[in-house]
Amino acid sequence: MTDDEGGILKPVRTFFLLLILTGTIFVLSNCGSSDANSNPKDTDSTAVQDSSQMKKNGRGMRGRFGGRSGKSSAVPVEVTALTRGNISSYLKYSSTLQTEQTVDVYPRIGGLVEAIYVEEGQWVRKGQKLLQIEKETYELAEQKAHIEYQKQESDYKRLKALEAEELLSEEEFGNAELAYKQAEIAWKQAVLNLKFTTVSAPISGVVGERSVNLGDRVQTAATLFKIVNLNEKIVPVFAPQDEYTKVYNKQQATITTGILPDERFAGYVKRISPIVDPQSGTFKVTVAVNDPQNRLRPGMFVNAELIVSTHENARLIPKSALIYENERIYFFVVENDTSKKYELEKGYEDAEKVEMLNDLQVGAKIVVLGQNGLKDGTKVKIIQEKSYAWQDDK
Repeated sequence: MTDDEGGILKPVRTFFLLLILTGTIFVLSNCGSSDANSNPKDTDSTAVQDSSQMKKNGRGMRGRFGGRSGKSSAVPVEVTALTRGNISSYLKYSSTLQTEQTVDVYPRIGGLVEAIYVEEGQWVRKGQKLLQIEKETYELAEQKAHIEYQKQESDYKRLKALEAEELLSEEEFGNAELAYKQAEIAWKQAVLNLKFTTVSAPISGVVGERSVNLGDRVQTAATLFKIVNLNEKIVPVFAPQDEYTKVYNKQQATITTGILPDERFAGYVKRISPIVDPQSGTFKVTVAVNDPQNRLRPGMFVNAELIVSTHENARLIPKSALIYENERIYFFVVENDTSKKYELEKGYEDAEKVEMLNDLQVGAKIVVLGQNGLKDGTKVKIIQEKSYAWQDDK
C-alpha cells in the first residue's frame, strides 16, 4: 500500500465507524422506548411498591435505632411511695465485737494430759471439769507430805508437854513448833497440787478454742482453752475528742455487720473512759450489744451507730432513689405518667434512707429503679411498686 492509498483510506474508515456507532445508539433508544410504552401500568405499580417498601423500611430502621415511629414508647420504672417515719442522726464507728468475759485457761501445775472432757463450741458451767493431768506423782507427794506432817505433829505435842513442865528449853520448843508448821504447809500444798491435776472452768460460757491434745506435756505457761461468755457482748470504739460532749452513758446505739446485712441489733453505751489519748486524740467508749439469739460472734467486724437525736414523723425516701450530679443530689417523681426531677433538700440520713425536706405529699411515687435514664418530662410506665422494711415500722 502506498502513502497515497493510506491517506485516502483513513477518512473512509473514520466515516464507517461513526456510521456504525450512530446506528447502535438509535437501536438501543428504540428498544428502551418500546419497553417503556409496552406496559406503563406495571411500571407505575412497581414504583408505588418500591416507595411503600422504602417507607416501611424507613420506619423499621428508625424504630430499631431509636428514631420516631409515630408514638414514643414509655420508659419502664420501679417506684416506692413517699412515707413518714422516724430517722436519727448518728455517730458512726467501726470496731471488732468482743465479749465482756473472755478467759484463757492455764494449768496450775505441769504434767501429762491424761483426759480431755470438752471440745470447742461446747457450753460449760463454772467449775466443770475441762481436762485431767496425770496425778499419780502428785498423789504420792501428798501422801509423803501427810506422813511428815503427822510425824511433826506428834513431836510437837510431845515436846509441848515437856515444855509445860519446864523440862525443855524455849529454843528447842520453838524449833519443834516451826518444824510442825512447815510440815503442815507442805502437806496443804501437796493437797492443793493434787487438786490442780483437774483443770476446771473459771467461768460459765462457751469453749472458743482448745489448744492442747491428749498426751501433751503441759507447763504452767501453756494456754489450754479459751472460754467466752456470749451473753455479754461489747463493742469497744475510739471516738474523736471533738465528740466527747455528744456521748453519754445509756445512750442508745445500733449495731450492724456486713455478715448479716439485713439485721440490726440494739445496744447502749455502757462505759466511757474519762481519759483522752494525747497521741491519737480519742477516748474509749464501750458499747453493750443486745443479742439474745447469739447471732453475732466475737471477732466479727461491726459498725456501731450512737444515736445523737431523732426526727419523728419525717418524710423518708430510700437512698436507692438518689442520683448524684456535680455534688448535687436529685430524684424523680412520677406525676401523670411523666417523670419530674427534683433536687433533694436533705435532712438526717442513715444507711438505708434519707429525710426529704422538699414540699411533697406523702404517697408520691418516687422512682427507685430506672431513674438513670430519665429526664425531666420523660414518659414513664410503672412496672412495680416496691416496699421496704423500714416503711413498715412507721
